[in-house]
Amino acid sequence: MEKKEVITGRNPVIEYLRGMKDPSGIELHVSDSAHGKIIDEILGICRNRKVKIVQENREFFSRYTSSSVHQGVVLYAPKKVQKEEPGSLLQKIAEDKGVIVLLDQITDPHNLGSIIRSAEALGCGAVAITKDNSAAINDTVIKTSAGATAYIETITVTNIARFLDEIKTLGFWIAGTSDHGDASIEKLKDIRPVCIIIGSEGKGMRRLTEERCDYIVSIPLKGKISSLNASVAAGIVIHKIING
Repeated sequence: MEKKEVITGRNPVIEYLRGMKDPSGIELHVSDSAHGKIIDEILGICRNRKVKIVQENREFFSRYTSSSVHQGVVLYAPKKVQKEEPGSLLQKIAEDKGVIVLLDQITDPHNLGSIIRSAEALGCGAVAITKDNSAAINDTVIKTSAGATAYIETITVTNIARFLDEIKTLGFWIAGTSDHGDASIEKLKDIRPVCIIIGSEGKGMRRLTEERCDYIVSIPLKGKISSLNASVAAGIVIHKIING
């Protein structure tokens, strides 16, 4: 049986539908009692793009109640295959003087979804995720990303040190993040193309990752808390580097 992504909730579903490139294999399951402007828009997109629509009763949605707020809509879509370090995509991002976000073992699916959402919203070209010891792109990630997984390419990195060495040959600068970083984010806003690295929750970047960075930046903190959540830090760094 073909693996399916399961997207629940009205906003994640409509964002996924808006960003879908190919409607084949996608099914919308909608409650027979669901109504409202956003439901009308969801149904309109599905009808225009020939997406299969299935009316369901309360019993169908009961299986999703414990894990997520479905809001009367569930979308099944073919599971998106993460690209294995695609050279053509990386080359294009380099030529466009773009930005890649590399996640060094982010294990929390909520953090992963939030970072993907920020990366897409702020205009990054791709998100690279380590193959091992990382969260998988699942229902939680898709929902937390508010549908951003449908818009931005994700890349699976099997060997992070080799990946960084390879993208350096394409002209990428490597900017890591750490609480002991000594580079100013402000000075990096004109460096392109660039790969921004976000380290794992609690441990940060691994040694071999850090050794390959051209710059290591930190976020100046003024309160009593000495660190930020990984997804919050990622959003701040991406925004600062892209927008200054």
